[in-house]
Amino acid sequence: MIAQVQGFVHKHFTPDGYGDHPRSRSAHGVRLYDLAADRAVSITHMHGLRDLAGKMDTPERAAQAHRLLGLSQSITETGDLAVVCGDFNVEPGSETLHIMQEAGFTELVTTQDFEGTRNTYYKKPGRFADYMLVNDPGAIDQFDVLYDPEVSDHCPLVLSL
Repeated sequence: MIAQVQGFVHKHFTPDGYGDHPRSRSAHGVRLYDLAADRAVSITHMHGLRDLAGKMDTPERAAQAHRLLGLSQSITETGDLAVVCGDFNVEPGSETLHIMQEAGFTELVTTQDFEGTRNTYYKKPGRFADYMLVNDPGAIDQFDVLYDPEVSDHCPLVLSL
């Protein structure tokens, strides 16, 4: 690891516990040097805000997407492979994903026709919450959404570069 960054993407720290939904959310980014590939890779992850009203676009989610993108950009240097991922708590076609795509990222879950990122533990409608985005799809060796084994209501996303 050659660098890292962390910050809030929704709300801020409070010493009074988690509070009501939508609660504060943070993201963490790391910059790694891949000796075998002779390149730097930045990975920025967040667990996006959970709105009890649903996964629709909101001004708060748009602001969160811009903050997430800013954190990724702050740790990524020119020529780096950049990955942004996590439980964004949005549906495909969301403003969040549009903001990331406008910044040059390709989203891998929906562009590869996976049926979703939720498994049988998740009983609500809507099969998507988790996303994996890269700034260079040509650098991908393999990407998969694992439906088995089920250990959570979220499916693991596995990216090999």
